[in-house]
Amino acid sequence: MQHFTRTAASVLTAALLLAGCSSGSGGTASETAAPAGSETAAAETAGAETKDHVTVAVFSQFTDLDPATNGELVNSHVMHHLYATMFRNNADNQPEMELCTDHQVSDDGLVHTFKIREDAVWSDGTPLTANDFVYAYLRALSFGVDSSNAVYNMNVFIEGAEEYNLRALEAGDSFDCTTEDHSGVGIEAPDDYTLVLTLKMPCTYLTTLMTSGAWIPLPQSTPQHDNQWALGTGYPTSFAYTVTDMNINDKCVLEKSDTFYDADDVIMPEIVWQVVPDSESQHLAFESGDIDVATEVSSDTALSYLDTESLWVMIDPSSYAIIINTGEKGPEWAKDVRVRKALALAIDQQSVVDVIGGDTFYPVLHSFLPFGLEGINGDFREERDAEGGYDLSYDPDRARDLLAQAGYDENNPLHIEYYYSTNSMHGDVATCLQNMWSAVGVDVSFRAVESGVYYDAWYDGDYEIARYGVSLSHPITAMNMWTTGYQQVPTVNDPVYDEMMADIQATVDAKEALQKTHDIEDYLIDQEVHLIPMFQFTTPMLKNPNLHGNESHSAYLWFGYSYFD
Repeated sequence: MQHFTRTAASVLTAALLLAGCSSGSGGTASETAAPAGSETAAAETAGAETKDHVTVAVFSQFTDLDPATNGELVNSHVMHHLYATMFRNNADNQPEMELCTDHQVSDDGLVHTFKIREDAVWSDGTPLTANDFVYAYLRALSFGVDSSNAVYNMNVFIEGAEEYNLRALEAGDSFDCTTEDHSGVGIEAPDDYTLVLTLKMPCTYLTTLMTSGAWIPLPQSTPQHDNQWALGTGYPTSFAYTVTDMNINDKCVLEKSDTFYDADDVIMPEIVWQVVPDSESQHLAFESGDIDVATEVSSDTALSYLDTESLWVMIDPSSYAIIINTGEKGPEWAKDVRVRKALALAIDQQSVVDVIGGDTFYPVLHSFLPFGLEGINGDFREERDAEGGYDLSYDPDRARDLLAQAGYDENNPLHIEYYYSTNSMHGDVATCLQNMWSAVGVDVSFRAVESGVYYDAWYDGDYEIARYGVSLSHPITAMNMWTTGYQQVPTVNDPVYDEMMADIQATVDAKEALQKTHDIEDYLIDQEVHLIPMFQFTTPMLKNPNLHGNESHSAYLWFGYSYFD
């Protein structure tokens, strides 16, 4: 999962989890449907002739294209075009078999056996085998501290992985994963096209984990303790494209690979990822026709393209919430659930969303988990909301009553300090919250810091109540982050919650585990109010109106099926 700072340091785990694609209602789709009528120069120039490449503007330089160490969105977009994975999320954010042709799970949920397609090759013609998975996983576990986020889930679930990882960290760069004993690690290849993973606890969402990050197979010639090779060109890839040009501060060019097993289905011959770090510069480049897709534009700019075919709004599987520090370092008032409920009931979420840009870009969330995540029979948020969902809707009178019950009134007002970062819309949200809480008699002060240092204090538990934004990949991984064992300094310190989460982790049946996740979300948000849900993020982008077939696959953009009319 990734926090909304878009840097590697802000990533909690290796499951790189950004961006679903939707029309704005919480469902998913490859493009927003909008009426014709864009007057941009991009539309005029693109209509002149059929283009053989798409130019996509990205917001930062390229820093790491090594699956074992990457933690940034811009790199992930590129890697999604380079590497085949055991499973791949489709446009509906559901994992489907990619390199896998069969997946069997033992009755106890601990042994996963994967059969690998035999027509997959690396772009240099070398067959892709189960041994490439084994090498990639052992390499990631032994790379060093730079891979610690990426291998988190491997350490949690794979038998012997944590111990192997610790041995490698102690040995440093001298550790050779091709010669070191890994017989105690639950990763093996009985033959060239069979991979067996043995877990130490069930993981009902293993297929989701295996769609990205350190779970990507690599050629066995890949350097073990170095990731700079991936910022070059010409190295073997296993999916639809190879890197033909790379300048980390300027652009990365991908060319269609003829060795890809589904090459006939890939339409776009070339993808140019152009670094344009300023949102207004992206807008101007789009208007002039220099780029076909602007991935970073302001809400104001996006609003100016409403009802045109140039606006592409992607719903991130992300959540923006207010977290109350109920841990040991939290304030005394936060220990009282009546106060926590009062603060939640005092917030008119829709009014906040209206201030920061409207629900086209910030749909209100009625609990912590966002739209776009796997549910029992569909979308997790949609099915839970259909059952009733979040109960603490805006009710300032009830908020005042609860505060009075807890001993707070005009003669003894509640004093709270709200912690937030100064970038983006966080200041506007803070002002809205201050006004709403003040209206029920709460005295609110601010502590605002720059975004680059915000999470330093947050991880340390050095706050009373704070904003929290995160992108997610699966309901269970999302809820696990609030267990005391997961948090660096627990700010949600709830033994009952920990027991409920342990029960979910031990559940073998995937649908049963997800039903229990519905229950634990209700406990965290509705019953105990450790967090107050606010809204879901979107990524408003601009696209050439003559460009079609663009998709997002849960976390990443995909242009392999794109074409110009």
